[in-house]
Amino acid sequence: MPSPVANIPIVAEATQLHKTYGRGDEAVEAVRGVDFQLKAGECLGLLGANGSGKSTTIKLVLGTLRPTAGRVQVLGGTAGRRAARARSGYVPEEARRFGALTGRETVDLFARLQGVRPRAERRSRVDEALALVGLRPEAWRQRLATYSRGMARRLAMAAAWVHRPELLVLDEPTSGLDPVGTEELLALLDVHRARGGATLLSTHDRLTAERACDRGLVLVRGRVGLEGPTAELMAQDASSSLLPLMRRAEAAERADA
Repeated sequence: MPSPVANIPIVAEATQLHKTYGRGDEAVEAVRGVDFQLKAGECLGLLGANGSGKSTTIKLVLGTLRPTAGRVQVLGGTAGRRAARARSGYVPEEARRFGALTGRETVDLFARLQGVRPRAERRSRVDEALALVGLRPEAWRQRLATYSRGMARRLAMAAAWVHRPELLVLDEPTSGLDPVGTEELLALLDVHRARGGATLLSTHDRLTAERACDRGLVLVRGRVGLEGPTAELMAQDASSSLLPLMRRAEAAERADA
């Protein structure tokens, strides 16, 4: 009898993924042979220092960049297809603010763009998303021009989640958040997971990785230096940061090079 784990749908899959910027002597290999599978109900962390290839990998999964070699499949088709985008939510590292809109108007706009109907259902989902990310009702009526960076991060998460996507793609989602904000955002990821949603997130924050990610890929110069269940990756040191893990990944990457 097949294992129940084997029957869990694959939401995103990368196969020998490569991305090179530039040509000739100026070519830079940002991603080199990355492989992974992300299943429904799972959170996969892309861990590593700045410049390790995390953001490029995310853009390849979103389809905003095309791979130089290899392939990315998202929700049963090639990354970047309209159907896949409609079933995905994305929070960039620096979310753009529409300063003249209020918080509620912003999330409502994203809900309408994603086809959430009818109006009563959209209103309910907007309110739910704003509450789940910890924004108080008075902030819903404030214009984004008055938002702090932490408030803007929470709002971006609400906008990405309001249509209840099957895949969430998050680039440094807890950047700029205080501990309370971080916990509220991670609690939202728990809700997403419980509904069978998959999450791909990049982070260099150990707390976020430990609390949110089932598995981790530690990227070093575009390659996977270490990978495995997050608890096992973290068990080898008691540091409060990811630095020791990154150093181990660098050593492993040099040994394999």
